[in-house]
Amino acid sequence: MARSGTSVGTVIRWDDDRNVGVVECPDLPGDCWVEAGALDAGAGGTLRSGQVVEVEWAESGTDAHPFRAERVTPRDDLQATPGG
Repeated sequence: MARSGTSVGTVIRWDDDRNVGVVECPDLPGDCWVEAGALDAGAGGTLRSGQVVEVEWAESGTDAHPFRAERVTPRDDLQATPGG
């Protein structure tokens, strides 16, 4: 049975041309693949590297990215402060 859940992670890569990216979540044993269709309306249709997000994920069954995002919501309350 495939696992699913919700985690907080960091966008490590986002490709504006392809509208896809990768989120790293400390509590997942692999990267989480994100497509623009999974973005919450508050994301404005895009993400940026270093952005903290909440991810509703499911196991994807692929080796490259073992998890895929079902929904991604930016967490403005958890953003890092440069130099802080």
